[in-house]
Amino acid sequence: MHWLTQLRLAQKFTLLGLLTLAMLAFPSVLYLKQTITDVRQAHRQAEGVPVLMALNMVIQHTQVHRGLSAGVLSGNEGMQQRRVTAKEAVNQALGNAAAILVQSNAPVQEQQRLQKWQTTWQALEQAVAANKVEVADSFARHTDLIAELMMINEELLVAYRLQSNEDPANVALLQAALVQAPQLTEGVGQMRAMGTGFLTQAFLSVDDRGAFRALISQTTTFQKQVGRFIQRAMTLNPAYEQELGGLVKTATELLNESNHLARTEVLEIDLLQYPASDYFNQLTQTIDAINAVRISGADRLAQVLDANADKQRNVLITLSVLQTVLLIAAVWLALLFVRSITQPLRRAVDLALAVADGNLQGADETPDRNEIGELIAAQQQMRARLRPIVQQVRQGSDAVALASAEIAQGNQDLSARTESQASALEQTAASMEELSATVRHNADSAQQASQLTQTAHSIASQGGQMVGQMVQTMQGIHDSSRKMGDIIGVIDSIAFQTNILALNAAVEAARAGEQGRGFAVVASEVRSLAGRSAEAAKEIKRLIDDSVQRVGAGNALAQQTGETMQEMVGAIGKVNTIVSAISNASREQAEGVIQVGEAITQMDQVTQQNAALVEEMAAAATSLNSQSQELVQAISIFQVEGASGRTQAPPTLLK
Repeated sequence: MHWLTQLRLAQKFTLLGLLTLAMLAFPSVLYLKQTITDVRQAHRQAEGVPVLMALNMVIQHTQVHRGLSAGVLSGNEGMQQRRVTAKEAVNQALGNAAAILVQSNAPVQEQQRLQKWQTTWQALEQAVAANKVEVADSFARHTDLIAELMMINEELLVAYRLQSNEDPANVALLQAALVQAPQLTEGVGQMRAMGTGFLTQAFLSVDDRGAFRALISQTTTFQKQVGRFIQRAMTLNPAYEQELGGLVKTATELLNESNHLARTEVLEIDLLQYPASDYFNQLTQTIDAINAVRISGADRLAQVLDANADKQRNVLITLSVLQTVLLIAAVWLALLFVRSITQPLRRAVDLALAVADGNLQGADETPDRNEIGELIAAQQQMRARLRPIVQQVRQGSDAVALASAEIAQGNQDLSARTESQASALEQTAASMEELSATVRHNADSAQQASQLTQTAHSIASQGGQMVGQMVQTMQGIHDSSRKMGDIIGVIDSIAFQTNILALNAAVEAARAGEQGRGFAVVASEVRSLAGRSAEAAKEIKRLIDDSVQRVGAGNALAQQTGETMQEMVGAIGKVNTIVSAISNASREQAEGVIQVGEAITQMDQVTQQNAALVEEMAAAATSLNSQSQELVQAISIFQVEGASGRTQAPPTLLK
């Protein structure tokens, strides 16, 4: 049972209370369950009485219709209208009974049986209305329908548990009003139907006489049974006698008169002369008297059952309220009992928690004279002894914390300055690295520029030589063009002279007449060729003149280009000399910057080492300061009288 030690007192008391509640709840629940069952049964019984009364109304009107049908089928037309009225009464009572069955949640099987009964009844009524059924058959079928209603009545008695009533007076009244009375009215109803038929026909056979005698005897037996149950109910409950005594007396007298009438005017007489309608009315009055007793008894029984249901419900409500009040009272007393134990324990726990939190303040209380009071007194004595010890430790821890804070602060400042110097040197070294790289880059660029200027000078020299050669070539072309012009001039003069000679030849041919005609033709062709040659020579001369002019212009430009190239070569040579000087100076400057950077790097390394040492010293001082702060904080949780709250913490270090 290790788990019990893990529970708090309130939980243990709660568990004990729940066990006690369970022990009491089991029989209480059983009793309440039985009470609820009794209440439901009482309500069910109260619901059943109206259902049975409605069903008995159907039986009553069916019995009336049976007697009237016997008279009508036997030839008594005066009863036809009364039969129709009885039919409508049956239908109305049947509809009312069906509705009550549904409203009272009657068994579905009995509702279906009543619906089937309605179908059979409608068929029988239609046959009687059409006069398509014999008197005996009508009587038998009516009797079967009434017997079916009697069976439904018995099933409903069981369904509504009306026979399980514990009051013997109520049981006797139930048997008389709802069980025996319907059988008695059925016997009288059969006597009414058979007697009405016999009197209408004015004939009674031997067999019918025997059956009628047996029916009268059976009815007498039913009368005795009803009388016995009624008398028992009135004896057990005098209130019933006050309500039912007069009705029972009237019904008994009418029953005796009806039996006497049936014997003297039907059974024991040879010639049937008594009016059938008077006989029918007499027995109907008797049946109505019996039904009056039945209805009054059923109404009284319904009132008793309703009162019993209300009584059972009130008992249930009273018990529920009483148990609830007792449960609340028990829970309240249990809470007071638990509180009387847990509250002192709570004070002891609060005192222990206050000491654990360092709160040594507070005045001592006068403890109770019990075990918990002794525990509180011991805790108060412990708190009183801790106060001077805490004050001494607090003073020593404050002094150590202050000294360690000053040392740590100095080391922290030195570390900060050293780190600042190291950072500056590191930045300087980085700057020198960048400057050295820049100078080296400039030297390399100057070297490349020198090489490029040398290459450009060489290329420019070659270009100058080529331009000189081009000038010479252009001069040669210019001279050749001039010579071609001279040659074309010679050709032009030859063409001119040829033209003159051809002209002279033509003149001479003209002088020669017919003999010189062929020569004249040749001279004409020669002249034509000489003319075209002269034109071509002129055109060629004009083109050569243009070419000579252009060649002359090109020659002049080539000469200017050659001069410009010579000047460019000289300028590039000067630039090459200057760039070479810059390259040499940059190389020397780069070597100097590299030496300065190496020196600064060495200084940075030394400074970094110093900064690391200073940082270690600062870390050690900070650790000492932290430990002193922890000591001060540990002792500062204790609060004692005469102290100004918690000890002031030493200054923290900026990191």
